[in-house]
Amino acid sequence: MAIERLVVCAAIRNKYGRIICGARHYDGVMHSQIMASNDDWTRCNVQQGFIDQKGVFLTRHEAYEIAVANGQIKRRVGGDDGKLFSENLY
Repeated sequence: MAIERLVVCAAIRNKYGRIICGARHYDGVMHSQIMASNDDWTRCNVQQGFIDQKGVFLTRHEAYEIAVANGQIKRRVGGDDGKLFSENLY
């Protein structure tokens, strides 16, 4: 059976639909991209989620369903009931 989608990494999407990725939400890599951008990346104006292997943004809920279906959950963390967190993946 072929896997259709995999959760690849953490991402945030701003109100303009632009996406920034990193290993974890607001890690050093993501923070550097935010600082280099002219867009509004304040936390109240972004949605935290993930991207799949094709670069499609996934909400935390969508990503959780995909990760569970593909056996990507390595550990459970507090508050992750139905929502994916980076800590679930590695």
